[in-house]
Amino acid sequence: MKYICMLVDGSYPNDIRVRKEAEALVENGKKVVVVCPMRAKESKQEIINGVNIYRIGKNYSHTKKGIYDVVESSININPFFYFGLKHVFKKYDISVLHIHDLPLAGTGYAFKSRVQHLVLDLHENFPEALKTWFEWKKNPFIKWKNKIFMNPKKWSKKEEKYCRKYDTIVCVVQEMKEKLHANFNIDLQKMFVVSNHEKKEFADNFNKQVAQHSIDKSAFSITYVGGFGPHRGLDIAIQAMPSIVAKIPNAVLYLVGRGSVDVEKRLKALVKECQVEETVKFVGYRPFNEVATIMQLSKLNIIPHKANEHTNNTIPHKLFQIMMSKSLLVVSSCKPLKRIVEKYDAGLVFEADSSDDFSSKVIHAYDNFDQLKTLTENAFDAVMKNDENWDSESLKLVELYNNLIG
Repeated sequence: MKYICMLVDGSYPNDIRVRKEAEALVENGKKVVVVCPMRAKESKQEIINGVNIYRIGKNYSHTKKGIYDVVESSININPFFYFGLKHVFKKYDISVLHIHDLPLAGTGYAFKSRVQHLVLDLHENFPEALKTWFEWKKNPFIKWKNKIFMNPKKWSKKEEKYCRKYDTIVCVVQEMKEKLHANFNIDLQKMFVVSNHEKKEFADNFNKQVAQHSIDKSAFSITYVGGFGPHRGLDIAIQAMPSIVAKIPNAVLYLVGRGSVDVEKRLKALVKECQVEETVKFVGYRPFNEVATIMQLSKLNIIPHKANEHTNNTIPHKLFQIMMSKSLLVVSSCKPLKRIVEKYDAGLVFEADSSDDFSSKVIHAYDNFDQLKTLTENAFDAVMKNDENWDSESLKLVELYNNLIG
């Protein structure tokens, strides 16, 4: 049997989307090799849950990635991955090349003549993401590099080019599929939606609490879990805290995760500016099993993403994880978040980018906490009893590959 080769500029198995897709295909009789960069202390080759992992290079660093990103932006081919793939093709009989995300699209297309089918898996609206990811950068050299080589208009042209050239496009949400069709008239028949749902078994993480020292059980905890960035809306939540604390004296905003140096400096300066040093806590990274307990113990779990063409065309895994935790969910009005939460009456939705509306919804949750427990049950049922889970969503990917290669 020939292999499906997945190419990703990320760590495996840490990339949740890639891992779930690869394992779903293996569980349904396909042979998969994931090609990714090798970092310090990682094995060159190994098999994880039936998925063959082939790591290229060694000690892949942020600096090396930055250099290769600049080269790729200029010539549409990333030499690190190109020569790595050439070696992989000598070792494996590959029929489908499945490229994860836009930056590697040009590199993957260079191998079109060597495979039966090319699949481009768009995790997000990459050109629009570039507008937000670097918004708070301070280093003038990095700002110059991003303006020249990571220019959103340039990458939008690449997005159109490779969406036309690839045989199949996998989109992370329906909104992304509609965007590609509306903006570039990409054929709807070659686009498929496979979203960032979570396996039902993930709910088992909430059946066993572990020790944690992040959340004060006596506080009205408002918790964010994930990466920090300009598009995450954490500044909106921080700006809302003075009015929230005025109504809820024991309210505490917990920020669990990390961001770049520039991002964290910006957020901590805002905390000081708003005079909420005592009610906003930067928790940092916590172990995965502890995060599940933190989610479950928190009064509110929030996803306060700002609304833009990036966040309106992607969706975080943590939405479905929170829905499993039976903790009350508060999300911004980004299109995919609002669509799912309102469809199942699974939480509260505030107007994205509005600290006033965020504080209003938090205060409403506090005042009506017991009555709103029905929303947490709705969220749980949406994931466990309806189709908002990876067990159902993965069947779309399996069906796609059954049609491609049998």
